[in-house]
Amino acid sequence: MTINTKNTNETYRHHYHLMPEYGWMNDPNGFSFFNNSYHLFYQYYPYDTVWGPMHWAHAVSDDLIKWDHEKIALRPDKSYDKNGVFSGSGLQVGNEHWLYYTGHNDSFLDFLYDQNLKKKEGVIESEEIVSPIRQVQCLAKSADGITYEKYEHNPVISSQQVPSNIRLEDFRDPKVWEHHDQFYMIVGAKSHENVGHVLFYCSNDGVTWEYLNQLSLGPEYGTAWECPDLFELDGKHVLIFSPQEIPRIGYRYENIHSTMALIGEFDYETGEFIVENEQELDKGFDFYAPQTTLSEEGKRVMIAWMNMWDMEYPLHELGHSWNGSMTLPRELLLKDGKLIQKPYHTIDKYREERIEWSHFSIKDYFENDKLRGNCKKMEIKFCMNDSDYFNMEFFKGDREKLLLSFDKSRNEIVLDRRNAQFPIKNTAIHNDFTRSHSIDLSQKVKLNIFLDVSSIEIFVNDGEHVFTSLFFSKELGEQVLLHSEGHTHIDKLIKWELR
Repeated sequence: MTINTKNTNETYRHHYHLMPEYGWMNDPNGFSFFNNSYHLFYQYYPYDTVWGPMHWAHAVSDDLIKWDHEKIALRPDKSYDKNGVFSGSGLQVGNEHWLYYTGHNDSFLDFLYDQNLKKKEGVIESEEIVSPIRQVQCLAKSADGITYEKYEHNPVISSQQVPSNIRLEDFRDPKVWEHHDQFYMIVGAKSHENVGHVLFYCSNDGVTWEYLNQLSLGPEYGTAWECPDLFELDGKHVLIFSPQEIPRIGYRYENIHSTMALIGEFDYETGEFIVENEQELDKGFDFYAPQTTLSEEGKRVMIAWMNMWDMEYPLHELGHSWNGSMTLPRELLLKDGKLIQKPYHTIDKYREERIEWSHFSIKDYFENDKLRGNCKKMEIKFCMNDSDYFNMEFFKGDREKLLLSFDKSRNEIVLDRRNAQFPIKNTAIHNDFTRSHSIDLSQKVKLNIFLDVSSIEIFVNDGEHVFTSLFFSKELGEQVLLHSEGHTHIDKLIKWELR
């Protein structure tokens, strides 16, 4: 063990986002409602603050905001998952809670033994190279939502049930749901040509599975498609997934690894998905592997990992004994064929101390001590008819700030986090500190902004676009500064504390 689990540094820990008590966190898993509580599991490595052999940690909540940690639900302790209990999903089946996950086996010694045996038997030629990694889909069950037992006949989908064009080492992250008394599963995958796919399976009992179909959009849509999720929303089917290494095109896919939504029609008989529209889900730095569930009141709610691969996060280097967090829960809606994200309404019950300014203009700078604080919600509605440039500075100190800017000449919104003494560096791209998107600044703009110690989530125009980012301020700056070139007209500016 390389971390001190009894002395977790609290400096950058959030107040209203889920984090591990200690250790490493990534993808949300098993997001579901069971026994009158929401359950969220996540990829977890309890022995360091970097990725390691994955476990499933477990948290429960009544409102999707305040979470209680349970004991670790799944550990890598079987032959088929000994190198990692990878991502998956959960659902209630009868009176039980079923978890589907990917068993990861990366045993090089077993691989060499198997290859040598096959050579002796003449099954393969000596120069044939096959990866030692195998990923298979597995099942665990619970009657109480606390203790989970792995199915004795795992895996439920083995390597023999993978289509021949798909890499056996890139076949992971099952999402399972029921439709008309049938079980369906979607699994992320990558072909031998390094092209992203999802695979569809169906089952009568949730245990014995048959391959149904697959979907790919070609090499321009990235390599492995991770953490897929398919659901019905407002009469359409929505498929979300996280494509790795998707090429950057203008404002699109500025992260090396992104998250997409496809809106269309899914045929349950043939497993065909007809794409009618597509979009990127989050324009910020730190959003990956989202998973959805239906809330108790029937709303489709999404939570994602609020970090990103191939980034150097300072929590590990600073020895804070924890690393990783989840986004706010977000309600999903369809509007004009596009997916809209709204902060789930239960966050509102934590609002206190409302302060409001209305109907005023900003020229040059606006600063007020009542805006101070790094655990708050802000709402602002503004018009740039008489200004060319408007920006907001968050976590502001003497030398640090997170800058959100609006440039009317370019009709562009930019989030810039370069001004940090603990910068979050992209390991593959030098000086990668901005994320941007086009926006019509001839119209009024509405922002809902959530700050939580070391994170920001910005909902633009009622969730048409969202920017999610982490920011680790050495100065722990709490001031917010607004600046305008010309007169920016503010309809309203509201701030709440979140406790």
